[in-house]
Amino acid sequence: MITGMYLLAMWQLGSAWMLLWGLAAALPILIHLWSRRRYQQVPWAAMEFVLAAMRRNARRIQLEQWLLLAVRTLIVILFALALADPALSLISTWTGSSSGGQSHILLVLDGSYSMDYRKGENSLFDSAKEMAGQMISQGRQGDGYTLLLMGEPPRTIIGEPAFDPQDVQEELATLALPHAGANLSASLAEVETILREAKEREPRLTQRQVVFFTDLGKTTWGDANSADCRERLGRIAELARLSLVDLGEPGEENLAITRLEADQPISTLASETTFRAEIQSFSSQDQPRHSVEFYVDGVRVAEQTMDVSAGGRAGATFTYKFETAGEHVVEGRLAGDALPLDNHRWLSVPVRESIRVLCIHGKPGETKYVALALEPRKDNKPRIRVEQAPESTLLEADLKQYDCIFLCNVGRFSRDEAQVLRKYLHSGGGLVFFLGDHVQSENYNQELASDDPAKRVLPAKLGSISKGPAYQFDPLNYRHPIVAPFEGFKNAGLLTTPIWKYIELKPFPDAKTALAFRGGDAAIVEEKLQKGRSIIFASAASPESQWTEISSWPSFIPLVQEMQQFAIGRRDEGRNLQVGDDLIGSFPAAPPQTPLSMLLPDGRNERLSLVAKADESLWSYSGGVLSGGYEARLGVPIKATQKFALNVNTRESDLERLPADLLPSQFNLDAQGDDGTPAILPGSS
Repeated sequence: MITGMYLLAMWQLGSAWMLLWGLAAALPILIHLWSRRRYQQVPWAAMEFVLAAMRRNARRIQLEQWLLLAVRTLIVILFALALADPALSLISTWTGSSSGGQSHILLVLDGSYSMDYRKGENSLFDSAKEMAGQMISQGRQGDGYTLLLMGEPPRTIIGEPAFDPQDVQEELATLALPHAGANLSASLAEVETILREAKEREPRLTQRQVVFFTDLGKTTWGDANSADCRERLGRIAELARLSLVDLGEPGEENLAITRLEADQPISTLASETTFRAEIQSFSSQDQPRHSVEFYVDGVRVAEQTMDVSAGGRAGATFTYKFETAGEHVVEGRLAGDALPLDNHRWLSVPVRESIRVLCIHGKPGETKYVALALEPRKDNKPRIRVEQAPESTLLEADLKQYDCIFLCNVGRFSRDEAQVLRKYLHSGGGLVFFLGDHVQSENYNQELASDDPAKRVLPAKLGSISKGPAYQFDPLNYRHPIVAPFEGFKNAGLLTTPIWKYIELKPFPDAKTALAFRGGDAAIVEEKLQKGRSIIFASAASPESQWTEISSWPSFIPLVQEMQQFAIGRRDEGRNLQVGDDLIGSFPAAPPQTPLSMLLPDGRNERLSLVAKADESLWSYSGGVLSGGYEARLGVPIKATQKFALNVNTRESDLERLPADLLPSQFNLDAQGDDGTPAILPGSS
């Protein structure tokens, strides 16, 4: 005979604590007792006939009331039981199986973008989702499922065991592949956390299994035998059985665009810009006649065909002259192969009408040679537009309108002027200092040469004046970008430039010496400070000081132009990043309540908020998991845009696999689970 206790044991509850709602079953009984009628006896002759009729029907009425009370109570009890998620284990009890409805299955999908490798119409990631879905469909009632996406960082999709297979299938169906790699160590840490928390919350799920769906790419699984991963796998193996579905195949071929860059930091309407794309072969075979297309703002503008040798590299270039200033995006697009995600590369290109340079002189005439070197001839639309002004302009003008500022033989700086220059560096501007006979070294050191990099304006402290018959330059093997173009051109005059006086420079630890004197002292020192860059030349720019004749030497013009270009730097650095990096921008004078949205590569819009700081409003966006162009759009009354590009890390483009037999022992190739399932499963099965 089956006892009541045995019948209860046949049921397994997904959320047993929900049975507490069963206490509400007492409510109908309490209401019944509360509303019982109170009788007051009043003699009334006519009621004798009514009472006689009621006595005949009393038993039937009482039975109806008790049945109604029982139905009301049963409804509440059944509702509480439904919330407890019951699963009948009668079948497994009869058949002797104890695993049905007692399993916690953690599905782990490899989210590295190599899983976008195509076999026909479907990617490996599609296959992983399909096989995981089949596993859910074939599960037993009462089994709990959790879901983790390996990535950088990993993302927990379902963190607590879910018992409705349909809900899990829906989460799986909407799961999208990020355009990044995967961190194995961090993913294993998440696996361990999910297993331990589920063990505490769902103790009835006594059997636990972790199933990895992956292509075993070496860029992800190469760390599997590290001390950290082996330790984590050991702890995981004590909690659950490990299985792995191998979806990859040896010998997979791939080409990728690994680089796309412009030949100058700022493009202008006055000159053409040359773009170069680099194509890398991750293939064991030559790839002949592969085409690369170039797009500007989505419009195809050029195409090239090239041969790429096995494991080699090839380059493709095109030249383009922009017709409008503003924000533009250039794209290189490789002819399709089996891994499409790395066949594209984007570049955000800010275009100006001209590069604006301000030349500040300590005394009239000090800047004319620098200005002439920067703008040799006057055009209506020059590439570089130079303005010469006295020192007072530092406090009178808006310095943010200039890309670079040259300060030539300025005697001293006030505290306010130093603060203005400091803010200019923080905003990303470039400063170039030429010294001379008016310079007061003590003032420079006090106001501009702080030991704190956040307050520093100069890359070096100033020492005493060195005097000699003649000093000459040491290019330091032309290692620095400022002097690198002079290598191989001895007649350019750099090495024969006569210098008679200079101020000794004492570079800060993070500063770099671009050019030295043959005696060892630094001649040009530069340092990246905040978002900007500061450069100092130890001597003068003008011959009036009688310190040097450099302004009349053939090396002067290219040297000044290289210093200007290096000081500006790549203004697109913060606009061209990798997938997963934060996008950060600012809009000057934008009220915080101004509407701001981010247009994503897939066409979706996400709202952003502005944070007011000083005279600008800042914003940031950290949801960039797709490669492509991003556009921050500021609404009325300002209406402005800022364009960005996020590209894949091409480390993941190398499809080399980790052989399954090199996996840690927790993935035992010969091991079988209680149900006969091997630990390593081929993806094709």
